[in-house]
Amino acid sequence: MRSLPLVLCGLLIASNTSAATLEEATRLFTARQWQAAAAAYREIVEKEPANALAWFRLARALAASGDTAGALAALKSWIGAGGGNYQAAMTVPELQSLRADPSFTALVAPLKPCTSPEYRQFDFWLGEWNVEAPASPGAISRSLITSINGGCTVHEHYSTASGYEGYSLNFYDSAKKVWHQTWIDNQGAPLYLEGGLDGKSMVLATNTDPMQINRVTWTPLEDGRVRQYWKATTDGGKNWTTVFDGYYARRESMTSTPNPASVAKPAPAQNVGAGP
Repeated sequence: MRSLPLVLCGLLIASNTSAATLEEATRLFTARQWQAAAAAYREIVEKEPANALAWFRLARALAASGDTAGALAALKSWIGAGGGNYQAAMTVPELQSLRADPSFTALVAPLKPCTSPEYRQFDFWLGEWNVEAPASPGAISRSLITSINGGCTVHEHYSTASGYEGYSLNFYDSAKKVWHQTWIDNQGAPLYLEGGLDGKSMVLATNTDPMQINRVTWTPLEDGRVRQYWKATTDGGKNWTTVFDGYYARRESMTSTPNPASVAKPAPAQNVGAGP
């Protein structure tokens, strides 16, 4: 039979280990008892090395208590556990003291979203452009293409002097590994395209109806312009019709001003669709 002192010792040990439960660690963290919280989270990660939340809380508690080296090591383990999140690392107040440290930058920079080469494939379209179609010489429209959402989205604003305008959002879908464009103009006609880089051209097309297809190709040219060529078929690709063929020239290289006769991109049609 175990003696009473041994039983009491066991109870004391159990009481001490309870401090390392997630609930108690959270209580200490919320109370900003940084050193005690760090000790509790350290016990947790020793038992659960894949617990990304505990690693992140440990890093924050260590940073808040002035242990820079320990905080950086915990952040590295947090990333290794699959919990790395750029926005979280850059916004939580406890890590503010680390953000000027090159070691911190080296750790979190790879976490920044939309930085892989795929997200830059449509950057050749960025800029402020005058747009002219050979079918309507002298009729110049404008297009402003910008990078927004921290480089995750290419935003288009197309307009003519006659009042026609439209917008598109273009983004790389990393899950599906395709580019997507959603276009809407002031005539209320939407267009939804998907595709990707083909050689040096971005090629996006509708994919809901195999018979009626809109395909738009953007190609950077050697002279710095970008050609946008949109064609459509209503018979599954047997015959194609040119809907829009325009050339984008950077506005800083242009001296002409938009002509009031600027041609709007094609109006909505039941068998063709609206164009970006």
